[in-house]
Amino acid sequence: MSIDWAVVLATVAGPVLAVQVQKFIERSTSKRQRRERIFEAIMTNRATRLSSDYIQALNQIDLEFRARSDKPVVDAWRSLFGELSNPPPDQTDANANTAWNDRCNERLIALLVAMGKVLGRVHSDEEIRRGFYYPRGRVEAEQAQLAVLIGLQRVLDGSSPLNVQNAGPGPSDLQLSVLKKIAAAYDDSGALKVIFANAPDKSKMN
Repeated sequence: MSIDWAVVLATVAGPVLAVQVQKFIERSTSKRQRRERIFEAIMTNRATRLSSDYIQALNQIDLEFRARSDKPVVDAWRSLFGELSNPPPDQTDANANTAWNDRCNERLIALLVAMGKVLGRVHSDEEIRRGFYYPRGRVEAEQAQLAVLIGLQRVLDGSSPLNVQNAGPGPSDLQLSVLKKIAAAYDDSGALKVIFANAPDKSKMN
């Protein structure tokens, strides 16, 4: 009886190939989902750039966009990263800060446009620039929080003094009297003076 080795090979290799194909499809799907999540996190939080989701998504771009076709995305990411890594120094005038923010905005828009093209999601520059809602009150609260943190850091590292002012007219006569009595209760060495009331007469104790 002759053996049809082609049938045998197909019978043995078929399930193996099917499993490998299924794994390949799952890996490709998982990779696309990760890339989609990065894009959506940046798009969703592009008005809240201090959020952890936004920062984590930026830091994952070079991990997930590594194919040759992803070069425009990586180039745009490096351009944005370079700008973010070189902010204006402290005490810079408002015009320089505004110019730096504008450059960061334009590089972020370029990054999102490049990512959208790679993922097959078309978004215009204007849509990315204006297509979000962020209440003014939230902006002010975020700026106030950042100002408090920066001010506290400068006080702690000694670069800014802590200003203390007397908010009232000064201590009252009663407060001064109490303070004087407290001061009189200590001698020049700082020891507390103690007086025993109704102490027995030492001469009668002998």
